[in-house]
Amino acid sequence: MRISTFFIIAGMMIISFYALVEVNYYSSTQTISQKPGDTPYIIIPKIGVDDTINNKSVDYGIYHEPQSAKPASGTVVLFGHRTLHGSPFLKLDQLKQGDNVTLEWPGIGYVEYKIINSTVVPANYRLSIEQGNVLFLITCYPLGSTKERLIIKAEQGKTYPIKTVRKTNSQKHHALIIIITFMAVGTILSYLYPIKEERAIIFLATLALTFFLVLGYFFPTPPDTLESNISRISDIIGLGF
Repeated sequence: MRISTFFIIAGMMIISFYALVEVNYYSSTQTISQKPGDTPYIIIPKIGVDDTINNKSVDYGIYHEPQSAKPASGTVVLFGHRTLHGSPFLKLDQLKQGDNVTLEWPGIGYVEYKIINSTVVPANYRLSIEQGNVLFLITCYPLGSTKERLIIKAEQGKTYPIKTVRKTNSQKHHALIIIITFMAVGTILSYLYPIKEERAIIFLATLALTFFLVLGYFFPTPPDTLESNISRISDIIGLGF
């Protein structure tokens, strides 16, 4: 095997690890989905967010800090990733003063908030959760780093009842899109690879890595367990995740 082929396969492995995290995320979130009408949502029109809120882990999407209050009862704190795990807060830094956020909360209703400021703080910053009827949206900063935290603060506005019950909006099809895209790109790469005698190697690597993605789709594991295993494997083979 030529060195160029080795590096291409190594690159495919790295990409497949990231793809596996996302495939696992979109498959795992279905296992914690609540019944229609029991699931809270957050809507942020400016950055295209319309996602469920969970009480299990930030690795399952947007996470409600259990020590904080529910809407209209005090300070609400929500966490979300900017990279991987669906990246729900990818564009959170684009929010400005005056932008709108709505929480759709069963038993409470629609609760409107308006952004009043944004702050970047150290990762070990401790936020008070007794600041009145406000909302905090928190994510890592800058993009791709966990060095600091971006905190968006919004003040509560109007509250009004929920008139229609949402149907559960499964995102599991996103996992299939990732798998098909990975296999398609790998197949095209193997076909176009200039070293003809090693095209089969790249194609077989594509099939093998796609197989693991399919396993992640049908047999999702808890995201924290998956990432721990990936880190352990990457340390062994020297990828340095």
